Amino acid sequence: MKKRILTAIVATVLALSLLPLSMFAANAPSAADLKTPPAISKLEIHNDGQNNVWLEVTVQTPANVKSAVDYYENHEKGYNQAGYLSGISLEYSIDGGEWEETTLNYSPNYGQNEDNWNGIFETEYLSKLKVDSSIKVRARYTGADEAGNIRVSDWSNTLVLNEKADFEAHDWAKAELAQADKLGLIPDSLKNADLTKPITRAEFAAVSVKVFEALTNTKATPVTNNPFTDTKDAEVLKALNVGVTNGVSATKFEPDTLLNREQAATMLTRVYKKVALSGWTLETDGNFSAAFKALFTAPAAFADDKNISAWAKDSVYFMASKGIINGVGNNTFAPRATTSAEQAAGYAQATREQALIIATRMVTNLG
Repeated sequence: MKKRILTAIVATVLALSLLPLSMFAANAPSAADLKTPPAISKLEIHNDGQNNVWLEVTVQTPANVKSAVDYYENHEKGYNQAGYLSGISLEYSIDGGEWEETTLNYSPNYGQNEDNWNGIFETEYLSKLKVDSSIKVRARYTGADEAGNIRVSDWSNTLVLNEKADFEAHDWAKAELAQADKLGLIPDSLKNADLTKPITRAEFAAVSVKVFEALTNTKATPVTNNPFTDTKDAEVLKALNVGVTNGVSATKFEPDTLLNREQAATMLTRVYKKVALSGWTLETDGNFSAAFKALFTAPAAFADDKNISAWAKDSVYFMASKGIINGVGNNTFAPRATTSAEQAAGYAQATREQALIIATRMVTNLG
C-alpha cells in the first residue's frame, strides 16, 4: 500500500504562498462549514493474501469544506495563524466491537494528480479485521484552529459491510452463533429472532437445509409437488426434496410443532448420512445401519440412556462422539420429556440457539 498520508497536503501551502494573494478571494468559513462532515459512498475490505487486511473507502468532500481548505491554505494572515483542516480520519467498529479511530492514506487506486479531498482512501493494516468481518465505519475531518487547538467536524454517514444478525441469545451461545452467521447457516426465519426460544419443525428444517448446502456446496430446491396441506414453507419443501425429513403423515408436516433434543440430533444426523453414505435415503435408512456405525466410535452411555428412543440412539451417540451435541450435565443427555410434568416444563426441548450451534459444529467438525 502507498503510505502517502493525507495530512501531507499541508505541504502544498509552500507552493501556493508563491502565488499572488489577489488570486484567492475566499470568504472566511462559517462555524457550519467547519462542522460539515465528509460523505462516504463505498466501503470495501482488502487483503494481500498474507493475513494483512485493511479497509478502503470512497470519500466525497462538500464544496463548502473545499472552500474552507482553500481559505486556510491561502489566507493572508498565514496558514498557521488562520488555522487549518489537515486530513480525514476514519472510525470503525469490527464485529460489533468498540469504535476505534485511524487515519486515512491515499489508496493505490487513487490517481496522484487527483483532488486531494475526493477519491479513494485506505487505512493501515488492522489486526482485528478479517476478510468476512462485520464492519461499520464513519469519517470526519481533523485539523486545528488558529491557536493550535484540535478541531474536528461532525461524523459522516455510517456505512455497514457484512452486517450480522442482531442475536437475542444467551451469552454462552453468542460466539458460536456469530460463527453460524459467518458460515451462512442462519435461515431468514431466524434472523433477528429470539434464539433462546424453542425451535419448530419448520425452523429446524430450514437449518437442516443450510447445513446440507454448506456440506455439499450446492443449493437445495423445493419439491415440485407439495404433499402437505398445512404448510407451503419453501425450506420445508427443500428439506423434503433433500430427503432429510418427512411429514408426520402423508399430508401433514406440523410446521409449528416443537422439537426435542433427540429429534434434533436425528434430523441433522440424516443430513450427514445423506452427504457421507452414497445412495442413502430416508426410506432406506435401515439398510445403512452398519455403514453408519462404522463412521464413529460411540462414547460411554449417558446416565439417562434408557430415556433415549431406540430410533434416535445411533444419532445421539454419533453427535456426542463428534463433539457436536454435548450432554446437559451429570452425564445426562436429556433426550425427551418422559413425564407430564417434564412436558409442561418444556424439558429437553431443543432451542433455536442450540440448533444453530449444532449446525455450526457439524459444518466445522465434519465439513
